[in-house]
Amino acid sequence: MDGATRRRVPGSTPGVEISLLDWGGEGDLIFLHHANGFCAATLAPIANALSDRYRVVAMDCRGQGDSTSVDPTGDPNPYDWERLAADLRAAVHSILEIAGRDRVELAIGHSFGGALILYAAQSEPALFGNILLCDPVIVERVEPSENQSPPRGRDMAAGARKRRDRFPTRAAAFEHFRPRGLFADFSPEALALYVGEGIGPTPDGDFALKCKPEIEAAVFSSAAASDLFSHADKVTADVTFVHAERGNFSRETYNELAGRMPSAQVEGLDAGHLFPLEEPEQVLAIVDRLIKHQK
Repeated sequence: MDGATRRRVPGSTPGVEISLLDWGGEGDLIFLHHANGFCAATLAPIANALSDRYRVVAMDCRGQGDSTSVDPTGDPNPYDWERLAADLRAAVHSILEIAGRDRVELAIGHSFGGALILYAAQSEPALFGNILLCDPVIVERVEPSENQSPPRGRDMAAGARKRRDRFPTRAAAFEHFRPRGLFADFSPEALALYVGEGIGPTPDGDFALKCKPEIEAAVFSSAAASDLFSHADKVTADVTFVHAERGNFSRETYNELAGRMPSAQVEGLDAGHLFPLEEPEQVLAIVDRLIKHQK
């Protein structure tokens, strides 16, 4: 990964290591977390643009990118979101030590990565000064009923299990993903990063997704058990929710969650759910505006 130092730090359970990309920099610390099924490297366009002013570090979730993979059928569930948030907290503590900082000035989380940052902020509020959530996955816990439709996480898990995960070459993978709905609007750089960093060689000479479909599915399946509402009042950071108006999540849910926090706001963006990978300049514009407002 050009411009970034690769690091490995302990996760929250023995044997799990979390992979980091560290772009360096001398300013305030910015921390990035990717969406489910992707990896830290896909956020490089954002990191590169910020690294001339800030110290920028991104992490791979366990089972994704270059972090340790764990059997998703383990007990207790190794991909429970609170467990993944514990990995995030462990990684952030290591980053603070490496960078010589007291806190992350700005944490940016996309999709499920945003949910994990909120979990971490509820457990350890002092870790973050500001949080930017790019269309985060927020699921309200509801009691099951006969007439209730299946949780959206279950639908996404089913789709993940069907994802093709092996290719003869990286070029074949790029051509496979380029026209497909999930990837069709990616910037060419983001898709190249996904193929270059999210896919690795296999012992038999093929290339395979580093995030196995069953792991991506396990993360989605855990969404319905997540609860970010009960302890929202513990989040002391200034939080900005960005609702993708062409996405699939509810602004009303964001409004309700933000209303339980001491300092949070919700704003809309005319974009789809994957806008950090499609239009990274949208994220950069929001970051600049937030930082100017703080000053």
